[in-house]
Amino acid sequence: MGGRYAQMWQAGAASAMVTFDVDPRLQGAISSARVRFQAADLVRLALAALDDLRRLDEGLYERFVATRAREQEAAVLTGSLRELWDDTFRGLLQLLALCRALGAVAPAEPAAVPEVDFGDLGGSLAEVEGLDLGSSDIGDLLDGLGGLEEAPSAPHREEAEGQRWDKVLASVGSIEYGLRSQYSDAKTRFDAALASGDTNAALGLLDDAQSGTSEGAHALVAAVYVSFVPEVDTATVVPGYLTSLGRALLVRRGIAELTATLGASNVVLQSSDAGGYPMALGLVRASLRAFIAGPVGKAMRPADRWQMVEFDRALATPVMTVARQTTEGLVKYLESLGSINQREVLQVHDRRALDDMREALSSARQLMDLSPRTSKDLVSQALDTASRLRGRAPATDEQIAVIEAAAPRLEVVALLECLEDLLAASGG
Repeated sequence: MGGRYAQMWQAGAASAMVTFDVDPRLQGAISSARVRFQAADLVRLALAALDDLRRLDEGLYERFVATRAREQEAAVLTGSLRELWDDTFRGLLQLLALCRALGAVAPAEPAAVPEVDFGDLGGSLAEVEGLDLGSSDIGDLLDGLGGLEEAPSAPHREEAEGQRWDKVLASVGSIEYGLRSQYSDAKTRFDAALASGDTNAALGLLDDAQSGTSEGAHALVAAVYVSFVPEVDTATVVPGYLTSLGRALLVRRGIAELTATLGASNVVLQSSDAGGYPMALGLVRASLRAFIAGPVGKAMRPADRWQMVEFDRALATPVMTVARQTTEGLVKYLESLGSINQREVLQVHDRRALDDMREALSSARQLMDLSPRTSKDLVSQALDTASRLRGRAPATDEQIAVIEAAAPRLEVVALLECLEDLLAASGG
């Protein structure tokens, strides 16, 4: 071990890793004791950092609720937010210290540094050299790490593993550089927001910083796995992990589904037929409560989640006139949340999805006679891509639902034509 790495280890950073066991599949794939030891340390600390980051959602929401309590003293709230920041990013800072100890720090001006944008949910660690850390193909960033496909002879196996590890460290260096510099910037802005008394801005910075740094920590885990056990899906290593994109897609689709459900009930509640009011209101209350308690509600930003809770409380009124007015306001509020489509991470995703659909459908039409099987596969691929656009617009959501329901009964040509219509309606 290098001196800097040994010093970090002796300083006690490893104590944070004891509760995270490294996947035996990874351990068994590395024969070199040095590489196995250091790779295990990197994965352990990355998992510990992700665990700290994952705990933010409830803590952040509690602090947001606290800002709405008038009796909350500013000094108490500021101290609470600083404590939350420290708890959230303690594991990340230990992870970055390990990266430096491994000698993985990139040059002062690396050629390609992943950009972590904490200013919004979008853009975090994304679009670097045409790659997207926020997508399921996170391994693209690590292209070439598993380049030693040939099985080396026993005498050269450790040397080959050392070469693989060197490639891992090259990517780790770039990720570490981006995370550290952007974390410092976010912390500076967070401190400035607290100093000015703008707790809402501080809460927003916490939320955005958590999203971007989670992707970075996940990318470090992926770097190790892509190099040594590429056949293992990192989703099994980091269960329940959501990228910025995954989180935004989940919220967008959930909001669209809730809007459609409540919209129908609101039509009944705003009609003159009072006989249908109790059942419609019951559906509104139950749907909203389930939404808030479910994964979509918990993935929403604190301010939006708080507003949903406020609607839930208002709907508890026994006065039907007030309940009807509240439902109308709730539906309008949900429609306003369509602004989620303006987030950069979703705009990038949607452009790529439309491009992928266009390319798949064009190829499918050209291959219809030459290779019917390939054409069918391409149409199915386009249908899967279309489903990722759910929640983007009510009109196209209806088209997608109709196409998905009819797909099993449609011939390939008919399904292709329906998808082409959908593509045109979606602006593709």
